Amino acid sequence: MKTDTLKKSLLDYAIKGSLTAKFRRENAGLNAFNELEIYNDKIKEKRKDLEKELKKCEKEFKLEKDKEQKALFKSQIQILKKELIKCKEITPLNSTEAPFTIPNSWAWVKLGDICEIISGTSYSKDDLSDEGIRILRGGNINKNSHNIDLFADDVIIKQDLTNKEKQILKNDILMIASTGSKEIIGKSAFSDVALENTQIGAFLRIIRISKEQNAKYIFHNLISQIFATHIKSCAGGTNILNIKNEYIENFLIPLPPLCEQQEIVKKLDLLVTLANDFAITKENLKRIEKRIEKRIEKSLLKLALEGSLSKLYRRSSPTLCAFDEISTYNEAIKEKCKDLEKELKKCEKEFKLEKDKEQKALFKSQIQILKKEIVKCKEITPLNSTEAPFTIPNSWAWVKLGDICEIISGEIIDLQEENLPLLDVKYLRSKGDKKLANSGNFANVNDRLILMDGENSGEIFITKEKGFLGSTLKKLEFSSLSQVEFMDFMLLCYKDFFKGNKKGAAIPHLDRKLFTNLLIPLPPLCEQEHIVQTLDTLFTLKKGLD
Repeated sequence: MKTDTLKKSLLDYAIKGSLTAKFRRENAGLNAFNELEIYNDKIKEKRKDLEKELKKCEKEFKLEKDKEQKALFKSQIQILKKELIKCKEITPLNSTEAPFTIPNSWAWVKLGDICEIISGTSYSKDDLSDEGIRILRGGNINKNSHNIDLFADDVIIKQDLTNKEKQILKNDILMIASTGSKEIIGKSAFSDVALENTQIGAFLRIIRISKEQNAKYIFHNLISQIFATHIKSCAGGTNILNIKNEYIENFLIPLPPLCEQQEIVKKLDLLVTLANDFAITKENLKRIEKRIEKRIEKSLLKLALEGSLSKLYRRSSPTLCAFDEISTYNEAIKEKCKDLEKELKKCEKEFKLEKDKEQKALFKSQIQILKKEIVKCKEITPLNSTEAPFTIPNSWAWVKLGDICEIISGEIIDLQEENLPLLDVKYLRSKGDKKLANSGNFANVNDRLILMDGENSGEIFITKEKGFLGSTLKKLEFSSLSQVEFMDFMLLCYKDFFKGNKKGAAIPHLDRKLFTNLLIPLPPLCEQEHIVQTLDTLFTLKKGLD
């Protein structure tokens, strides 16, 4: 189970009472309805006292003649009226209105009955300052950790815009109430401490929970999937989504007795900490696994490269020898070269004698093609064992990579009517959009492409479809002495070597000379095929162990 899924499940269990079943059995006398009744009685008494005090102030205000004293009474009257508004009795809701089943000792209440919602501070460019009040915005609410993040570039406004009511107090819940993102709307953070000289911006809300409830428990309700679904269904706006206060106020909270709220918070804090520790451990294990995988991969490739993977095969096929195959190949190359030179002489002779311009142009084109083919007719000279980087079987030969693998641009084709994908690095890695072109250097299915420029120069790609080469890619063409899949593994062995030996500081690129002159071990063709089959099997087994 993913850590985020685990946390969501824990929250779900908590707000449905599953985490504290044992606590309720041990504390059977606790009941949220009784606590609400006591709370309501206190509220009634408080309201009576405030109304009595208000009447007294209003009477004295009317009789007072002194302007300063009159102003004080007026201020006092406003404060008393605000306090009276806060004196709300809590009416538990009927079970028929309940979104889900909760323990009998819990009550369903509206969030608005147990909290005060405070709007943010509006300011203009003229209010900005180097010193003063920090303004928190949506970016300060960490949607993953649900903490408040403070940044060096946070907005600071003038001190004279201080509003004590909008200051961040301990146990305040901050919520994003206006944003363009459905993923962020309603996201909350909990303030463990009071933040001096810090207020919220206009797009946030402070949800200040009454002291009779555990603010952290209510916060856990507000980061649950149930609240996220509620807010997403309510939030309106075409471009900017907005949460009206009534959406928050009308959200139903499953309210346990206060002691059980505290028990839930304690358990959740412990379990969430364990889940986070587990996530960190899991990530560390993944990194270790990747390192082990790479080491296994490198070890297998090294064994293949040195001939250790095919010892038994050589014993069963003692007559196979790379030197014999190279000798046969060279003889065929000599014959091919003779035929091409003969054909070239014939074309050059006909070119000189030809009078027709079109025919002359055809001969010229043919001559150029033949010359290119002759250049490719390179015999392979196995290298002396004294030049060898490491020991290989006697039936293998050391050759230069450039002798059996050539970097080419590919044939230029203009399809005119038909479009094919542009095979750039992003597209080949499935990270970029599909771009189409109707001309360029053509690549066929299963062609091997090599990255020439950039940080990962030397990386090999196998094409899954026809297309045109991106600007940083070239094609690889292999001689008949090498099996393509064997060369895939061979080039994978040297991937880090090419990457670590790039040329160019500003724009690093593959060192072609280094590539061409690299010494590689060449087994006989049939043994190459056997090595490929063995590596395929071992790599498949390795994946099965992941």
